Amino acid sequence: MIQVLAYLVPASAALGLLWGGVWAWLTVFFVYGIVPVADALGGADARNLDEAAQQRAAASRWAAVPLYLALPVQLGLFALLAVVWQGEAAWWERAGWIASTAITCGGLGIVIGHELVHRRDRREYWLGKLLLGTVLYMHFAIEHVRGHHPRVGTDDDPASARRGQTVYGFIPGSVLRQFTSAWDIEATRLARTGRGPWTADNEMLVGLALQAAWLVAVALLFGVEVMGVFVVVAALAVALLEVVNYIEHYGLRRSRDAAGRLEPVRAHHSWNSDHRVGRALLFELPRHTDHHMNGSRPYQTLRSVPGAPQLPAGYPAMVMLALLPPLWFRVMHPRLEAVEAAAA
Repeated sequence: MIQVLAYLVPASAALGLLWGGVWAWLTVFFVYGIVPVADALGGADARNLDEAAQQRAAASRWAAVPLYLALPVQLGLFALLAVVWQGEAAWWERAGWIASTAITCGGLGIVIGHELVHRRDRREYWLGKLLLGTVLYMHFAIEHVRGHHPRVGTDDDPASARRGQTVYGFIPGSVLRQFTSAWDIEATRLARTGRGPWTADNEMLVGLALQAAWLVAVALLFGVEVMGVFVVVAALAVALLEVVNYIEHYGLRRSRDAAGRLEPVRAHHSWNSDHRVGRALLFELPRHTDHHMNGSRPYQTLRSVPGAPQLPAGYPAMVMLALLPPLWFRVMHPRLEAVEAAAA
C-alpha cells in the first residue's frame, strides 16, 4: 500500500520534536520543499484500475489499516509534543514544532478523518469524528457530508470559494459558516422527529462536549500552556484544511435550470490533480472530482475522471500558490475561463 508513505509526515514531525534545532522544521521542509519537487518530477498519472482490479481494491481489508493507525499516531505525536514542550528550547524551535504538528494533523489526521466520516459503518464514522475532534473540528463531519456535498459549487456552500476571492478572505467565512451550517443541519434533523436542538442526540452538542473534555484532560495532564499550544496547532491544521477547500472548488459553479433546480454534480465542478506523490500522501484526495461524483467510494478506488479540470501542480505546491493571491489569480483564471467555456 503506497499510502503508508503518508506516515513519513508524522515520522518527520516526531524526529523534529526529538532532535530539536533546525530539525524542528523538518516536516515543513519535507511537505513544502521535497514533495512539490517530487510531484513535479514524478508528474501526473491519469491511469485507472481496470474493473477487476478495482473490485479487488474495494474488497481489500489492508486498505483500512493506514486509516485505523491515524488516531493512535496523532495522539502519540500530541503526547510527544507535550513532553518535549516542557524542556528548554528557542522560540523558533517551538514554532517549528507547532508548524510540523499542525501540518501532520491537517495533512494526515483531517484527511483520514474526512475519509472515515464518509463511511457507512458507524464505528468508522466515529473514528473519523474523533480524529477531527483532536483539532476541535468535529462538526466538519456533519457539514461536509450533509452540507458541502449536496451544495458544492454554489454560493450556499461555505467551502466553495468564489472567483476573485482570496484565500485570506475565504478562510474566516468558511470556518464560521460551516459551524453554523452544521448546527442548522442537526437542528433540522432533530426537528423532523419533534425534538429541539438541546438534546443529547444532537451530534453538535456531543462533539463540543468531547472537545471540551479533550482540552480539560490536556490541561490537567500537561498544564494550561500546553493546552494553549494544542489550540494553536488545531487552528493551524484547520486553516490548512480550509486552504485545501479553497483550491478544490475555486471559482467552479453549478448552473440552475429555468425552475431553479441545480444541475447534478459533474466532472467540471471540482479541480482534480493526478500528481503521483501528492495522491499517495493524501490518500487519493487530489482525485477530488470522482470523490464528489461518488462520495461513498473508498479512497483506494478513486478514479481520474475524463473532462475534470486539472490543477497545474500537486496539492502542496497549490497550497503555497494560493497564499500568493496575485499569482494564484494569474495561474488559475485562464484555466477557470477554459472550464467555463467548455461547459457552456
